Amino acid sequence: MKTSPGKQLLSLLVMPAIFGVLAALAATAFLTLVELGQEFLYGVIPHALGFTEAPWWLAGIFLIVAAVLIIFIRKMPGHAGPGPLTGFHFDTPGGFAPAILLTAFVSLIAGASLGPEAPLIILGTSLAFVFTRNKDEQTRKAAMFIAGAAAIGAVFGNPFITAFMILEFAALGVVPYVLVIPVMTALAASYVVQIGIWNFPGFAGHPLAVHGIPDYTTINPGDFLGAVLVAVLAGLIALSTRALGGRVQAFSDKMFAPTLFISVAIIIALVFVGQSYFGVPLNQLLFSGNSGMSGLIAESSVVVVIVVLLAKTAIYSLTLGSGFRGGPIFPITFLGVAVGVLVSLHFPGSPVSAFAAAGIAGASAAFLKLPATSALLAAVLIGGAGEAIAPIAITGAVVGFIIRAMADARAPRETPAHS
Repeated sequence: MKTSPGKQLLSLLVMPAIFGVLAALAATAFLTLVELGQEFLYGVIPHALGFTEAPWWLAGIFLIVAAVLIIFIRKMPGHAGPGPLTGFHFDTPGGFAPAILLTAFVSLIAGASLGPEAPLIILGTSLAFVFTRNKDEQTRKAAMFIAGAAAIGAVFGNPFITAFMILEFAALGVVPYVLVIPVMTALAASYVVQIGIWNFPGFAGHPLAVHGIPDYTTINPGDFLGAVLVAVLAGLIALSTRALGGRVQAFSDKMFAPTLFISVAIIIALVFVGQSYFGVPLNQLLFSGNSGMSGLIAESSVVVVIVVLLAKTAIYSLTLGSGFRGGPIFPITFLGVAVGVLVSLHFPGSPVSAFAAAGIAGASAAFLKLPATSALLAAVLIGGAGEAIAPIAITGAVVGFIIRAMADARAPRETPAHS
């Protein structure tokens, strides 16, 4: 029996909206718990001990404890799931969710250099799996993808970033194009949960915009040349980070516990050097890096920026492959900002905001192979500088994507970042 247009429209609006609301509520709860955990470990405890910021040794204790907990969590079904380098997974079995979410929670509150987007996807897909467990496989997979996309939309603070990502997935043939409309419906419902409706105030979104950045309202021709240079360097760093993370992952697959603890030891040493000798704040070395962007853009010391760039690259690479869990997007945008700031300091008078946007877009496109999403992400993060940022962000994304395409053409085939 043929389904009527009215029922088809209803199915495209009602069920995705329900999944969007549920996924947003779950994502908000997870993000709130992570924020509370980070505040307790890196705010309450250091202040109680008389420090204005957690010293390197205290951060080291948190990371070591996290590593021990991760070892025990790996005994659960799913073994904490696949690592951040394997991409985004919308079909993870629901039984694996507890181990994955626990590992991600422990990783993120301890300061691992990862974002929350991957565990949010698991939250969304697990909810959909529970509600559709009696449905056919095709329906269940579609629901899991829709809910997973709605959950990740909660962290970007802007539903269009996730929408662009899904459109690129569809263009690449990773997901059926027929899922685009229900995903957009779910994203709208998810965003309503964040900003509110009628007498419901919402749970407050998670805006990504970097505050306190210089205005950028006029494009000079030379800015495009600078943007290309920044994007090339950022793209190469992104590829190097993936390669180093992959090598760490190879060791982790053979000797998980030793690789994890050796990686933690190196991370602690890098934090010690950065904090003790160069005054680098922890939010520029640990965590996703999003909260440290404003301070980095305002940095005037070339030496400090170089230290941040090298240390963060190493820490991020070790985190990617050693056994921590989380999302790969935000730390790579931080590295892009670092490259933009470094280049701008070498050319006095150059626009640091524009170069930061080019770095974000170039690094993200090279790492994720999603140029449109990377350009939009850069434009949103640095958009407060002015509308002139957009062409620079697009230029950076194009250059970064070309670098990734050239690297892929010369390297063995690997699992795409968006699988």
